[in-house]
Order: sequence, then structure tokens, then C-alpha cells
Amino acid sequence: MNKILFALHHWAQQAPNKVALVGLDHHEQPYQLSYAELWQQVQQTSEQLKALNITSLALRAENSLYWAIIDLAAMHAGAVVVPVPTFFSEQQVLHTLEQSDVDALIGDWSTIRSDALQALGVQISTPEYLVNLPVYRRTSNAQHAYLSGTGKITFTSGSTGQPKGVCLSHEHISIVAQSLADCVNGIAETHLVLLPLSTLLENITGIYVPILLGATSHILPGQRTGLMGSSQFDPQRFAQTLAVIQPESLVLTPALLLALIHVATLQPALVTSLKFVAVGGARVSSQLIQAAHALGIPAFEGYGLSECGSVVCLNTPTSMKAGSCGKPLPHSEVRIAEDGELLVKGNVALGYLNEPFQSEWLATGDLAQMDEQGFITLSGRKKNLIVTAYGRNISPEWIESEALALLPMNPLIITGDGEQALCAVVSNAEDVLNKVAQLNALLPDYARIRTLLLLENPNAIPHWYTDNGKVKRDEVEASVKQLLASHGDLSLAGQSIERIDLPFSHPISV
Repeated sequence: MNKILFALHHWAQQAPNKVALVGLDHHEQPYQLSYAELWQQVQQTSEQLKALNITSLALRAENSLYWAIIDLAAMHAGAVVVPVPTFFSEQQVLHTLEQSDVDALIGDWSTIRSDALQALGVQISTPEYLVNLPVYRRTSNAQHAYLSGTGKITFTSGSTGQPKGVCLSHEHISIVAQSLADCVNGIAETHLVLLPLSTLLENITGIYVPILLGATSHILPGQRTGLMGSSQFDPQRFAQTLAVIQPESLVLTPALLLALIHVATLQPALVTSLKFVAVGGARVSSQLIQAAHALGIPAFEGYGLSECGSVVCLNTPTSMKAGSCGKPLPHSEVRIAEDGELLVKGNVALGYLNEPFQSEWLATGDLAQMDEQGFITLSGRKKNLIVTAYGRNISPEWIESEALALLPMNPLIITGDGEQALCAVVSNAEDVLNKVAQLNALLPDYARIRTLLLLENPNAIPHWYTDNGKVKRDEVEASVKQLLASHGDLSLAGQSIERIDLPFSHPISV
């Protein structure tokens, strides 16, 4: 029995009536489980999985208590879980199923074409049910041989749009969860799940960490919390949920932190219950963290990746530096390579599907710096690095994250590889010129934006984004180069484009 299940069993005995999970039942009525009830449900569902001879399963469903029960029951039964995000495209879902070769599909698969599922051996006609979630059996001629010790396979969406399966052991996940539990022990007793549980970060922080602490986790579907899919967000719904639940901890992306800042500006009382708000998923500017703290939001940036079992570094109330992603947690060791890439050693994943990790140090692909106190500051992705005609290395994510504090609803895309100066693609919103001028004043001369391309809606340029909404930087760079070389009226994908050249206040340093 691993640490997580041991803790669940411990609390079921020592504090049986304490509330473990709060959510909705299948009739969308309020529903909660004590630690004793959760432990009983997990054991019963574990036995059902064994009786059905399910040794691996794909779990695709909205956030719910049932999601958590299936996940914990599979852990108890020794079955491999493959969480499948509901925001994955059909192509990505089918790729995930084909690669993972699971025995069963649990949850909601109604948006995936039945003929495509049947082609993969899924029996869709007569599902069974486990804790109110349908179970579809799958037959396959292949014999899946996961890396030894695999307990969970998390598929990263990636910038190319083709998910890649990362194999994690329960021991690895437990170590990460324990490190995080130690960080918030005595600080937060109630957590609100906001991100999808299919993301490894919320899976760990929304289920495993509260169990280790004997805390309470509120798990509601996205339409109740305001976050639908991967990027659709309703701040008003979010504010209503905060008012009702009054959570002490949250896990947010930078964009959701911006939404929380907006909520706190209008209704300061809604954030008074918060004791710890972890922020990750992308670089966070120091301005954004400072703005949050000024409003009483205890925001702490962290950093992690699936290949390291999620969190590697984290700021805490006792050790914090705004703009950094904190110091490495006890389970990880980091160093910076000569080219600036962050390397991680220690508690890394087993590997990718059929591809075990061989190197002692994992190359993260992220550019970073480490100061004398050990705080890690991210710059951006190594593969996204822009090298200007003057030989300056610039991470576009760095500038984009700084811009987010000034233009929260109007994100920039920075280009300029091989060019003399940088260009920003942005939607033509009110006051955008003034905000970009303010941004330039904060940046060193070589990183200032020289040209603006104003569009009505950059998100409507289809070949610029993956199915998950991630920017295809090579595509944007190619389009921008063509536009900047053109004369006369500019347009792309039916949108008119306005070009504005901005003066530099200082000469470029060579």
C-alpha cells in the first residue's frame, strides 16, 4: 500500500467522520463522503475492477467525486490509469487510446465517433457501470507491456498537438504529493478543484495532497466552477463558487490568476479565505504576483512537468521570490546546463511509453536561471528561443508573460527570429498602443517591440494553433515574415491587418 492509500486508510480509522470529498451526485445534488465512506467506496470499486479483470483503463469524465473514486480504486487494485482530458480533440483521444492499449474505457465518450471507437475494439453497445460512470470493455490483439512499475500514464498535449504518454509509478506520484503536502501542512484545510482532474497537477493537488493531510477537497464539474474545457472561463460563476465554498487553497494557471485578481478587485471579501494559491503552467511575471499579493491573494508560483511527476519547484510563504518559480522541492535536484537549459535529477518518471528514460539528468527543454539563494527563474522554452540579427537570445514567453500583466485580456505573440527587431501580433483592442509602450519601457532595449501587427482576432487564424489552442510558433513566424515583407494592404485568413512601427527610445545594443 503506497503513502496515499495508507493515509486514506489511516484517516478512515482515526477520523472516520471527517469530510474527505464534497461534490455532486449523478442527479447533480450536493453529495459528500467522509473518510470512512471514501475508503469503503474505494475498496468496493477496487474489487469490482478486479472482478471485471480490468488491469488498465482510460478515464475521461468531467470533474466529480466519481472520477476521484475510480482513480483511487484503480490505484488500490493495481490497475494502470490513463486520464484523458475532455478538451482533447477526437484525433488526440483516439491516438491516446491506440498508444495506451487499455482494457476498458470509463466515463463519457459520447463526443467520440462510435465507429472510430469500434475500430479500436471498444464494445459500445452495453456498458457496465462503476460508481455511476459507464464502463466500455475493449478487446485488442496486442499485449500491452508497460514500463515496469507504471501506475499512471499521463498524456501531455504538447505544442505539436500529438499527445505523448509519460509513465509514472505510484511511488513517484506519492513522493511528489508528500512534498507538496509538507509545504501546505497547517496552512490549508479545504481545497477547491478548479483545473481538470485529468491534468496531473490537479490530480495530485486536488485528490492526493488533501488525503495525505486529512483535509477536505471540493470537486465540482467545470460548469459549476466556471472553467469549461481548457480555456473557456466564466468569472462570474467562479466568483459565486468562491462565495459558497470559501476554499483555503487553489491551483491556477496565470490566466486564471488574472481572473482571480479581477474578482478580488470587485469583491475583496471573496479571497479572504484563501491561504495558499499555487500558480503554474506557464511563466508568471513578478508584476502579476505582486498585484495578487497587494489584493490579499497568497499566490505562489511553481514549476513542474509531467516527466517529473508534476511539481519540481515551488515558492512558499516562508521562502519566496516574486518572478521566480521557487526553490526545488526536497525530492528533486536541479542544475542549469551551459546553454541555459534546466536539468532535473532524482524523482523523474519511468519514461515514455515503450521508451524508458536512460539519462541521469532529465533535460526539461525549459530555459532558466538560478540565483545564489537557489531560486529558479524561467525564461521560456528552449525550442522557442528567438535569435535576433544582432545575436541576442530572447525567449518570447518572457515578454509575453510581462505583457499579460498589462494586457490581461489581449495576449501578445512575439516573433522576430533572425530579424533586427521584435514584432508582436495582437488583437486590435482599445489602448493597446499605450500598453505596449508601457511594456517596452520595462524591457531592455534588445527585447523591445519594434512592430505591431493588429488583427481583429489572432485566434481565428486556424493554422496558427494546435487543437488544444497552443501557438504554433513556426507557423506564426512564417506568416509574420511574409506580412512584413509585403507592401500595400495586409490581410490573412480573411482578416485585415494593420502594421504599426514603433520608435525605440534607445539604440539597440550590439
